[in-house]
Amino acid sequence: MKINSISNNYTSNTVKQNNKYQTNPSFKASVPQPVINGLDSFYKSVANNGLFQKFAKSFSQSNNTFTHLLVAESCFLSGFYMLNTLRNKKIDKKQKPQMIINDAMTLGVSTAGAYLAEDKISDVVLKASEKYFVKHKDFYTQLGKKVQESVGNTPKSELLSKVGEVAQSAGNKGLDEVSEMLAGHLKGIVGEEGSLKAFQITGDKLKELQGTVQEAIKANSGSIDKAKETVSALVDDFYNSAAARVEADKILPGINKLKVLIIFGLIYRFLGPVVITPIANKISSKFFDKKDDKK
Repeated sequence: MKINSISNNYTSNTVKQNNKYQTNPSFKASVPQPVINGLDSFYKSVANNGLFQKFAKSFSQSNNTFTHLLVAESCFLSGFYMLNTLRNKKIDKKQKPQMIINDAMTLGVSTAGAYLAEDKISDVVLKASEKYFVKHKDFYTQLGKKVQESVGNTPKSELLSKVGEVAQSAGNKGLDEVSEMLAGHLKGIVGEEGSLKAFQITGDKLKELQGTVQEAIKANSGSIDKAKETVSALVDDFYNSAAARVEADKILPGINKLKVLIIFGLIYRFLGPVVITPIANKISSKFFDKKDDKK
């Protein structure tokens, strides 16, 4: 049986042709050009300016940063509307003063109202949010347990054992030792030296818990199991509260921004057209209609 050899001319020619095209590959793409020449260098010079950096730092640290941005945007838009009203030849000259006064008054009342209302409403929103997280702190039990396992020098079992000893003695002796052991157990989430920054609780909260624990031991003196159960529940509740506090700190900034948007939007979009426009009409009529009557 004879097998004819197949010429590889086609293959070799094809490879040569492919190599010919692949020898010098060329990748060409359009290089983006700035819309306005020199705009990028302008941005860099502004960002590197010392005064601008100080302003940005102090501005970002303000509690009303979001409100300031909304007010700045409103000032820009209102100024644009008023300038456009003056330049627009299609608008009747008699209507221009009324429109400009309306825009200016709406901006002024909205700005003042936003700042005044924000401070008062902020307290209401904060208290309502705090009540919500306190009420639902048990939702963060698992997170509280994880934190409890990862911090502290004093194991909880040793703390409860000491609580049982003090409760059995039915006296005040050993209460201070319980407080010290409690502080050791909570080390990591209390004070500035805490390893878990997000779960840090102030020293005042620790003192409050220590007092509550001492009162619980006194109330259950003579009953070891009851004292241990009560103190254990208080400690667990403390960890759950810390976990809830962390989650609150994550959510509250967003709630605060939403609050500002609602307040400013209601005042700027509702109060302006409904309340300010009739007042602006009266003011413009009082000053400009009299001039027309005299003429």
